Amino acid sequence: MKQKFYVMLGDVIASRRITDREIFQRKLEEACSNVNLDFGEDIYADFNILKGIDEIGGVLLNITSVYKIINTLQEQFYPHSMRFALVYDYIDTAVESREVSRMDGPAFHRASDILKDLKGSRLIFKMSINDEIMEKMVAGEINLIFLLKKSWSLRQRRILYEYRKIGNQNMVAKALGISQQAVSKALNRSVWKEISGIEEDLNYVLQYPQRLPKKEG
Repeated sequence: MKQKFYVMLGDVIASRRITDREIFQRKLEEACSNVNLDFGEDIYADFNILKGIDEIGGVLLNITSVYKIINTLQEQFYPHSMRFALVYDYIDTAVESREVSRMDGPAFHRASDILKDLKGSRLIFKMSINDEIMEKMVAGEINLIFLLKKSWSLRQRRILYEYRKIGNQNMVAKALGISQQAVSKALNRSVWKEISGIEEDLNYVLQYPQRLPKKEG
């Protein structure tokens, strides 16, 4: 029986340049497991590797956690990156299995086509959910955020990672063995406050779409 769901595919950028593919595959598997654990309530079919270390996929009940999922994956893949496609359409094969590797249908085909289109640009996300205004607004903000984050240095990322966990500049400085001024400078140069505000607004907007039936135990 066919049914409409949100299919999300992710494609590793420049995967051919990855030298130790076995280590990266384990990293990819761990990232998918973390997403499935953290966002399980919004997932119909768990995220899994679909093609070697090139592509992952999952099926969502709603788009509430789309940005959080992308952000989690991007952070865990760094310094590598991925591009993502989200499509709301029919799945007509193995729907009841809840195994993304067995599923197929128009949603998967359209998502694959979107990933191919993204390869010709610097953008990392595009969606098609039968709501043009939502598509453009959400995709625009997600792409803007990651274009800004792309300029962050490894040092800035480490400081920001600790600051998100601790929330206090002096404590971050002590944990990393640097000065409070260095922490403050990293936060300012990365426009962390502004990006956090955009992320908060984006996640708020993503709460609005109607949920599909909840995932059964």
